[in-house]
Amino acid sequence: MTELLASNQPFERIYSLDLVYQPDCWKLCGDAHCCSFSRHKARFRLLKGDGKPAQELPLLPGEFEFLQTQGWTAQFQNISRRRIVYGFGPGRVVYDTITSDRPGCACDHDTRTTICRLYPLLPVFSVDGRLIATEPIGLYEELERIDGLEPACRLETLPFAQLNLYLGLANAIASDPVLLFHTMAYRIVKHHVAGRIEAARGDTCSSSFSLFERSLIRRQLFDHDAIKEELAFLWAKFAEHHGTTFVKAMDALPQEP
Repeated sequence: MTELLASNQPFERIYSLDLVYQPDCWKLCGDAHCCSFSRHKARFRLLKGDGKPAQELPLLPGEFEFLQTQGWTAQFQNISRRRIVYGFGPGRVVYDTITSDRPGCACDHDTRTTICRLYPLLPVFSVDGRLIATEPIGLYEELERIDGLEPACRLETLPFAQLNLYLGLANAIASDPVLLFHTMAYRIVKHHVAGRIEAARGDTCSSSFSLFERSLIRRQLFDHDAIKEELAFLWAKFAEHHGTTFVKAMDALPQEP
């Protein structure tokens, strides 16, 4: 196992890889959907906000600090950052996000975040870091699937010419067990929410987007006991495979912005 654990090395590799599924792919949906999600947000009734641009970007552990050392945080304009520490018995995850009010795309192309580089395909890993599949990266894409909608993002497959770049990004994430765990934890939460929305929708004519909005407002989006059970199971697998160095590195993640 490569003992990187929250160093800058994975991000140096990630940010050196210019994965572009298709030249000017943001034009395929007509509105740079991957940056604004305006088509999805238009489906909400109460969560549309005040009309000002607001884009929340999830970051991997250590990614914000890497952006700071490179002098790249200024691109986001008037950002706010928050960390959500989520404990689940044997351990915890730290969900790190920034919100940008920059109009249009929150990032410059060359310095875009890991999630933006991967969009729309999330790598699916095994505990030992092997890439075993890909799937839609976001919850909005899962809601589209549940409602049987045509995807707003027209990119559904990985072009062969970009395969090595995608593999390079995935391998950089998998090289650090802390980054790997957080990526897999994100996937667990995404599937958890999508599964609850799908179950609530059932055979009704309700839109998944309206159910999502309603559940979020009522704070009924998560069954925290179920999530904690899944994360604890994943943690045990990681601790067994990656050892005490992983456990100590996870415990050492900073909690305050």
